Amino acid sequence: MYKLLCLIIGGAIAALALPSGSALAQVQQEAFSYPVGLDPYGDNFLALRSLPSGTQGVRLARLGPDTLFTELGRQGGWVNIQLPSGQTGWVSARYVGCCRTAASGRSVPSGSASSSCEELWSERNAIFKAAGYCFRTPQAIQAFGNAGCQFDDEADVPLSTRQREQVAKIRATERQLGCAR
Repeated sequence: MYKLLCLIIGGAIAALALPSGSALAQVQQEAFSYPVGLDPYGDNFLALRSLPSGTQGVRLARLGPDTLFTELGRQGGWVNIQLPSGQTGWVSARYVGCCRTAASGRSVPSGSASSSCEELWSERNAIFKAAGYCFRTPQAIQAFGNAGCQFDDEADVPLSTRQREQVAKIRATERQLGCAR
């Protein structure tokens, strides 16, 4: 198993894979990217998309300014990312900043108890959207749409065991925060 170490050298980001048991890997904290340049008086979120395009694919989630993620790759003006929850997608490279550590206290990973109800709602419903769920509420239909949906009942949506556990964890956090259902 290897741990990825991100370094900034001369303004460029360099990645170094170290064996997770090495002393350097244990001392270094994992560096994450995060949204930058968001308008706090506007939408104040970065759209996580299913494809590297603003017009094709669907919006999977809304990433707030304190969302941490790992860069997986780049394609043109788009960055393929992975959230701490394991969810992946594409964001505009224009709004990606680097580097924060999870322990810095300045950023909050998606799905943690400090996440907002809206972020949790978006993350939970993005899982269902990707699996073909047909949304019923106007809010969810507006956010995710129903194009290509196949399942009217959440119980019929073919989620993996990991996805079901992730949804259960998000719902538990929503209950703890008192989020509207």
